Amino acid sequence: MRWLLVFALGACTQSIEPAPVKPRHVLPRQTTFTAPPGFTRLRMLVPPVLARESLEKSYARLIDYLSRALGVPVELVIADSYEDVVVRTRAGDFDVVMLSPHTYALAVESRPLPCLVQMIGDGSATAAGYIVVREDSPIRTLADLPGARFGFVDRASTSGFIYAVKVMLDSGIDPRKHLQSMEFLGNHEAVLLAVLEGRVDAGATYQGSLSSLKRSREIDPLSFRIIAKTERTPRDILCARPGLPESVREELRRLLMVLTVRDRVGRELLTPMSVNGFQPPDDAAYDGVRKVAAEIQAWDERP
Repeated sequence: MRWLLVFALGACTQSIEPAPVKPRHVLPRQTTFTAPPGFTRLRMLVPPVLARESLEKSYARLIDYLSRALGVPVELVIADSYEDVVVRTRAGDFDVVMLSPHTYALAVESRPLPCLVQMIGDGSATAAGYIVVREDSPIRTLADLPGARFGFVDRASTSGFIYAVKVMLDSGIDPRKHLQSMEFLGNHEAVLLAVLEGRVDAGATYQGSLSSLKRSREIDPLSFRIIAKTERTPRDILCARPGLPESVREELRRLLMVLTVRDRVGRELLTPMSVNGFQPPDDAAYDGVRKVAAEIQAWDERP
């Protein structure tokens, strides 16, 4: 089964770029950091939440900020899939990794990770998922979904699959029985574009995807209609490789915790990521995700 593949593998792991932040603004509340011996670069692994070029653009200012502050190059590594980010994380093939809620739950099943911060966005440490259609679609509620062509993100995506399936099942709609087709499109941006272009009738995505699509492709969020919202889940969490020096982990935590959109520098760095700031991590906040994921796994494995 597809679910078993994720767990089995895990057991082994032309748009204009934004102008760089001016050096005099890039290090709020700076302290002197001396890189420990042998620490010459930092690889930040992220799941393919958006298209590659959109992710590179959204992370560019933060990567520049961390590179300047740490005094070493910071490299953004975009995983090939949600499964790939779980495999790489479990294999230790990263220095820090930004994990979506379900990929975090999968990645730490084998062993816990030292986690640094959780994201805050739209003023909250939690977010909902959306089921969307085109604004002119005849589909207006979940009850209209039977017979539709549906676009999911990835089986390990929290809002792009797990919670979207749950909201359908809770409404009496079994996606495998009642949808005309299900397609897995790899990232949230691809789902929205498939809906907009009429390749699917409806799709599952995360709360911030519409604003991200507006920034990356200048597509009006009002081009879509939200027909359902999922339960809220905690946002993404940044974790470190267990062998990353403690001094680096502490400096990364400090550098991120001081960022906030309440000041100009924070807005420059965080707004492209649809982030307001960061808070201390809390593993227990992801227990609800673990519970729902187990329910959907059981559904997905039924004959």
